[in-house]
Amino acid sequence: MNRRRTYVPILVLSISASVAAAEWTLPEIRLPEPLQRPVVACTPGELDRLQAAFRSDGSRQRVVAEVVAEAERLLDQPLAFPPRGGQHNQWYQCNVCQIGLQTVDDQHHRCPRCDKVYTGEPYDDVIFARQHRANLHRLAQTAWAYAITGEERFARAAAAVLGGYAERYTKYPYHTSLRLPIGNSGGHLFEQTLNEANHLAEHIAPAFDLIHDAPCLSDAERTLIVEGLIRPMLKNIDKHKAGKNNWQTWHNAGMLAGGAVLGDIAWVRKAIAAPRNGFEYQMQVSVSPDGMWYENSWGYHFYTLGALVRIVEVARRLEIDLWSHPALKKMFTAPVQYAMPDGSLPRFGDDVQTRVQTASEYLEYAWHAYRDPELLPYLTNPPSWNSVLLGRESGRRPERPALRSQLFPDAGHAVLRSGDPAHMAAVLTFGPYGGFHGHFDKLSFVWFGYGRELGVDPGRAASQAYRLPVHTRWYKATLSHNTVLVDRQSQQPAAGVLESFAAGHGDGSQAAIPHVVARCRDAYPGVQQRRLLCLLPAYLLVADVLTSDESHQYDWVFHHRGQDVHCLAADQDADFKQAFPGAEYLARTKTGVAEGPVAVQFVAPPITTHLHLAADGPTSVIVGDGVGQSVLDRVPLVMLGRRAVSTCFAAVLEPVPEGRKPTVTAVFQDTSDDQIRITVRRADCEDRVTLDADGKVTVVVDEK
Repeated sequence: MNRRRTYVPILVLSISASVAAAEWTLPEIRLPEPLQRPVVACTPGELDRLQAAFRSDGSRQRVVAEVVAEAERLLDQPLAFPPRGGQHNQWYQCNVCQIGLQTVDDQHHRCPRCDKVYTGEPYDDVIFARQHRANLHRLAQTAWAYAITGEERFARAAAAVLGGYAERYTKYPYHTSLRLPIGNSGGHLFEQTLNEANHLAEHIAPAFDLIHDAPCLSDAERTLIVEGLIRPMLKNIDKHKAGKNNWQTWHNAGMLAGGAVLGDIAWVRKAIAAPRNGFEYQMQVSVSPDGMWYENSWGYHFYTLGALVRIVEVARRLEIDLWSHPALKKMFTAPVQYAMPDGSLPRFGDDVQTRVQTASEYLEYAWHAYRDPELLPYLTNPPSWNSVLLGRESGRRPERPALRSQLFPDAGHAVLRSGDPAHMAAVLTFGPYGGFHGHFDKLSFVWFGYGRELGVDPGRAASQAYRLPVHTRWYKATLSHNTVLVDRQSQQPAAGVLESFAAGHGDGSQAAIPHVVARCRDAYPGVQQRRLLCLLPAYLLVADVLTSDESHQYDWVFHHRGQDVHCLAADQDADFKQAFPGAEYLARTKTGVAEGPVAVQFVAPPITTHLHLAADGPTSVIVGDGVGQSVLDRVPLVMLGRRAVSTCFAAVLEPVPEGRKPTVTAVFQDTSDDQIRITVRRADCEDRVTLDADGKVTVVVDEK
C-alpha cells in the first residue's frame, strides 16, 4: 500500500542589509604619525611574525621558507625587460577558429586547430605581458625575502626591477586593450588602468614598502622609483573614473597602496572617499544585500574581493577601520552558501571554474577582522602565508556544516538541495542583469548530482575571447543557457521576479520538497515565462509556462556535461549553421518531430540522465553538442521546440548511475487558466505537483 505525503510551500524572505549600510559612518582618514614602515605590505608586528616563523622549524617555517627559496631561484635567472608594454590575452586567439593560441616562442604563436602561425603585434605583446607579470612576481618575492632575512642581495634584486621600470614606464608607448594610442583606460606597462592598478597594489607598492629603508637603496634611486614609476602610475590610473565597476575597485586599491607608500594623504582620501568612485561609494552601490558583487559572476566577485582585501588591509595598517562596513562581511561569507556538491560555484556570467576553496584565502583576513566562529570551518588546517602573517594558530578546524536550500533574493539566486541518494543541487538565476560581464540567461539554471556537474552553464571561454563572435553569439547569448529561447533570438537585459520559494528539509518547519517559482516579462517583450524548479530526492522537475498574445517559436534548451545525447525522435542529420544566431557553434546535430511525449538520454559515464518531457502538441527536437570552455570542448544539448501562442514545457531530469534503472517512466501535464498540474509516474506510484496562478506550489509524493 502506498502512502501519499503532501508538501506545501514555505515562502522565505530576507531582510535587506541596505539600512545598516546606510547607517555606516566613514572613519576619519589620516596617516599615522610617525609613519612606520612597512605600512602597505604588512605592519612591523606582522613582519616580526614572519621573521620568527622563518627562524623556527616545522610547518610554519616551511611556509615562509618557500618564499625565500623561490626568491633564491629567481636570482639565478636573468632579468629582462620587454621592449614595450603588454597586451590583453583576448588577442591571443585564432581569428578563424576562435580558440586560444599556443606559444611556439616569443614571436611565433600557433593555432592548435588550423596550425596557422601568428606573429608581431598584438600577439607578441601578449607574451610581453606575461614577461612583465613574471618580472613583477620576481619583484614581490625578492622584496619579501629581503624583509624576512635582511639579506641585501634580495633588496638589490627588487630594486633592479623597480628601477628598470622607473626608467621605462613613461617611455613605453601608451596603448589600450583596443590597440589604440589614446583613451582614458590604457597604460604604458599594461593595456588597461585596471591591470596597472592591480600590479601597483599587489606588487609595486608593497615591494617598495619592504625595501624602502634598505641601506643599498640610495636617495636618488628612491626618487627615481617615486617620480618615474609610482607617481606616473597613480596619475594614469586616476584619469579613468569608472564608477560602479570592478575596475574602479582596483583603481582604489592601487591609489590607496601607492598613496600610502608615498605618505600622500590625498591619494588615500581619494581611494576611500571620492564621490561616485571611492571605496565607500563602491560598497554602497555594487554589493547586493545578500553579499554578491553586482556582476553576478563568482569569477568577478572574487576578482573584486581581491581588490577590496587590499583596500581594507592597507587601511587597517593606516589605523583606518574599513572592515566594519556591513556589506563587506557578506562578500566573504556568501560564497560558501552556494557551494555545489563538487566544490565548485555556479558558473554564471563571465566565469570559468571558481571553487569554494577560493574563499579560504580571503576568509583568513575576514577571520582576523571579525573573529566569527562560523568562518573557522572554511579556513585551512595547515599553516598558510596569511595565517602566519595574521597570527592565527593552525589546528583542527570544526566540520563544515551541512548546506541547505537557500534563497538570495537580491542577488536573484535560489539554491535547491536534496539528500540521498543523489545529493543533487540546482540553482536558478532570476536576478538583475550583470552588465558587461553578465549574460542573457534569465531563469536559467545549473544542476549537479552524484558529486558532478550535470546541467551546464558555459560561463566564458577559458581564453577570454571577449572580442570574438563566439563570446557574444554563444557564451553571452541565451542559446548557451538552460532556459527557453523565444523566436531563436537572445533575451534583452532583464530581471526576473520571485513568486515563491521553499527551502525544504532542514528549515525547521514541517518537511517540504525544495522548490522555487520565478517569472520574467522583460527578457522577451510581449512574452511571459514562469519557471518552476522542484527538486525531489531522485529527480529535478522543470516546468515552464510561456504566454503571449501572439504566436512564437519557443525552444526549451538544456545542456548536459557528458559524452553524447540520444533521442529516438531526432532521426535525421541536420545542419543548422545558418538557421539562427549562434547555431554555427552547434555540431553533430540531428532533428525530428515528436507527436507525443519526448524521451532523451544524456550519456555521461558513470551517470546517464533521462529526460522526460510531457506532451503538449507536436514538439520539434534538435540534439547535438555546443561549446564548453572552448570551441573544442563539446557539451551535449537538446532543443525542444513548439510554435504556439502559449505552451507549457514540463520536464523531468533523472540522473541514474550505472547498474541502476530509472524510476521515472512518464510525465503528464494538465493546464488550465488558474493552475498547472504535473504528474510524474514512477514505477507503480505517482507524484503530483501543482502550480497555482499566484505561485503557490503543492507537491504530493507517493511513498510505498
